[in-house]
Amino acid sequence: MTSTLSVGTRSAAVRTMQEQLKKLGQYKEVIDGQYGPVTKKAVADFERANGFRADGVADGTTRDAIARAASHPHALFPGMVGSRVEKLQSQLKRLGFFKGDVGGHYGPITREAVRKFERKHGWNADGIAGKRFQDQLAKEVGALPPAPKPPQSWKNVKAPPHDYRIINFRGVKVDVRTRVMVERAESYMRKMGINSKLSFSQGSFNTSVDASAGTHDGGGALDIRIGNFSSKTADNVVKALRMAGFAAWRRGVNDSFDPHIHAIAIGDRKMSSIARSQVAEYFRGGDGLVGSRTDIHLTSLGHNIGRPVPDWAR
Repeated sequence: MTSTLSVGTRSAAVRTMQEQLKKLGQYKEVIDGQYGPVTKKAVADFERANGFRADGVADGTTRDAIARAASHPHALFPGMVGSRVEKLQSQLKRLGFFKGDVGGHYGPITREAVRKFERKHGWNADGIAGKRFQDQLAKEVGALPPAPKPPQSWKNVKAPPHDYRIINFRGVKVDVRTRVMVERAESYMRKMGINSKLSFSQGSFNTSVDASAGTHDGGGALDIRIGNFSSKTADNVVKALRMAGFAAWRRGVNDSFDPHIHAIAIGDRKMSSIARSQVAEYFRGGDGLVGSRTDIHLTSLGHNIGRPVPDWAR
């Protein structure tokens, strides 16, 4: 079993891991075999990008994933997140192998789709999309007739207006752009059978709440009450908000917060710097909190809704 490496360790195994991380572009310092803060950050960045808990500790699972990725730097593996995975899902979907939502997270549904494609070609069905796999997939998709133009949906809807007039919306301050996005989210909620209007415990342009750490100082920020929602409904509200273009997370599950949904309107030009960093972490698969843990909506059993993002928000 592969042993765990952590801060303070000095060994040949750390040196090997640094070399692997350097090959992947995660580690840019001197390879010295010393597991210090820079190595910890490189490990955490790899973990975050690949759907693991980003604690910077290289346990056996993380070390095996780093070694595997370094051996096949162009391959896609279960646990990975990002635009390359989204492209893979879209291509597999066009060929009829992938039945889930295209969200950019390499989970069990994606792995099974990859294995079906591998079995079709008589390859070892390990669920890993290597270079040969990706080349063959692109070739087969390229041979298809052009896909018909899709009807308008949440995915290809027009971007919200950049209207930053500040208004009072259900008791809190927001800009007009945020209100438009909330109303879109509510229309998606209705299609899910959720006929409630959202209510807010905190809005935007609010500098008086220390616990918010500055996320609500500018535009696009909302805290949404979920006390009357079941667990499943609350997760579906998060999904609808994401479909509308919010970086949104449910709080109060694996953290110390009171239950609510925290949302930042992607692309809001008036958002605070800390809110902007939360949006960046959202696209890296993080939870937007100090410590950069993995987003529960990508991995946690019972809360996994994926990360649907409209085209304009990419």
